[in-house]
Amino acid sequence: MDQVAAYTRISTHEQSDGYGRDTQRTKIKHWADLNDVEIADWYGDTASGGDTNRPGLQDLLDAVERGEYDGVVVYKADRLSRSLKDLLTIIDDVLEPCGTAFVSATEQFDTSTPSGRMFLQMIGSFSEFERALITERMREGRREKAQDGGHATGEIPLGYEKNGNGELVLSDHGETVRRIYRMRDQGETLRSIADTLNDEGVETKRGGDWHASTVRYILNNDKYDGLMRHEIGGETVERDRPDLAINGHQDG
Repeated sequence: MDQVAAYTRISTHEQSDGYGRDTQRTKIKHWADLNDVEIADWYGDTASGGDTNRPGLQDLLDAVERGEYDGVVVYKADRLSRSLKDLLTIIDDVLEPCGTAFVSATEQFDTSTPSGRMFLQMIGSFSEFERALITERMREGRREKAQDGGHATGEIPLGYEKNGNGELVLSDHGETVRRIYRMRDQGETLRSIADTLNDEGVETKRGGDWHASTVRYILNNDKYDGLMRHEIGGETVERDRPDLAINGHQDG
């Protein structure tokens, strides 16, 4: 390989887990020295490896398709992608058609050999398994939070905020929610409620205008009744939180 490009990728949490940019560059340079190869160019991203929509990676692949490199080296295969499917797609659809080898500096294989290809699939399978474990742990964490009555997923509705401990508490905007319920109980239409709030310059959750659909969302949101409901992994988790009810009905 005469023209070799190197690619590094880090996620924010990986800085302290032994996957930092400097660590990757050091290992790649060591591989290059051992194999009497000079790294022509370096590409990199600070991003998740869950998809391939990364500027550094796309720039590298564009250069490969232009015929600029006959080899691409990474610290580990999962730096290119944690998805085995995406990893093999890049190799099958971009690298191999361009005659560009894919090399892992620490796993010691390259795609120009059958054994290297087989080893790549093995490593990719373990990476995908690790990713699935991480996803399941995150899902379990959200499930436990929902079972405890916390806000586990989705946007925080108007009238709530999180305190310093990450717990859902009432905010000053709760009075806007109570007022909407009172106006509806008095027979006002969704449109008239929205018009009144817009005329008075009352802020929505995202700072835009009030619409009938915005008002309807608040009136139909179970959280304002103190019911925390979440859909997590196909499972509905509910927990009553009367202390978070702000729909105004409890005021009589």
